[in-house]
Amino acid sequence: MIAYYGRIKEMTEKQAALVSQYNHAWNLLKSDKHFSVDELNYMQKVYSGILEESVKNLDEIFVIINAFKTQMTDAKRLELIDKAADRVDTNCSDLKQFNNQNYTLSIQRAQSENEVQTLKKYYGID
Repeated sequence: MIAYYGRIKEMTEKQAALVSQYNHAWNLLKSDKHFSVDELNYMQKVYSGILEESVKNLDEIFVIINAFKTQMTDAKRLELIDKAADRVDTNCSDLKQFNNQNYTLSIQRAQSENEVQTLKKYYGID
């Protein structure tokens, strides 16, 4: 039981971090003058897809938790938890990569070295 709940707690924390990172990035990106409305709409669709997938992973965990009331081997339960956890890790990685791509694109569109430095500070890039 402790192994189950430890892994589930870890996934829940990663999910919360994913949502926090999304909110932070989206608030920065939608205020960035280097992106067109069409580009921002595309970004929002990608972000929505990542968030929807992460919610599906959490839903699967809730099914597993409720499955404690039904017959399932511990090995099978851990296997399902591990698979969902791997997908949450993938969601987090995808979000981070997409954020970095967008930040890099904005910096590449900067007109001057001063603007590059300002954008790097804005996006928290060293």
